[in-house]
Amino acid sequence: MFEDARRDGHEAGYREGAEQARQEAMRIAALADALDEALARLDRDVAEELVGLAMEVARRMVRNALAEQPEAVIETVRMALNQLPQAQARIHLHPDDVALVRAYLAEQPGHGHPTLIDDDAISRGGCLVQTVGSQLDATLETRWRRVLETLGRPDTGWQESGR
Repeated sequence: MFEDARRDGHEAGYREGAEQARQEAMRIAALADALDEALARLDRDVAEELVGLAMEVARRMVRNALAEQPEAVIETVRMALNQLPQAQARIHLHPDDVALVRAYLAEQPGHGHPTLIDDDAISRGGCLVQTVGSQLDATLETRWRRVLETLGRPDTGWQESGR
């Protein structure tokens, strides 16, 4: 009888210990899962911050390049004119870019005689070309937005960080 009581006590203690161990293992597994989720969230947050930083660096590099080489607008205008019919083209440009484009077009008889329009709404380095029935938006804002959409980030605009 004493032996039966001892065996029953031993089995009860073993079951209780096994249950406590199972509960501790479940608690540790839940903590490990929570840690994995927190690390994954941290990885996503860091990656998002790095992409944001890279976009800001790119934005500033473009601005600096345009400030140092304002004639870059000529290539934008040339590409835009090559994509549209050139009859009666009207090119909206930032007022500071008009003289550069006018000098370029004077040397390029193949581009016809587009009308250049001073437009303060156009950022330096960009243009908006309109022809009969067509329009090509080559503004910096639109080109930047297209790049970001390609990267899956349509929420970040050109002017977001200021000029």
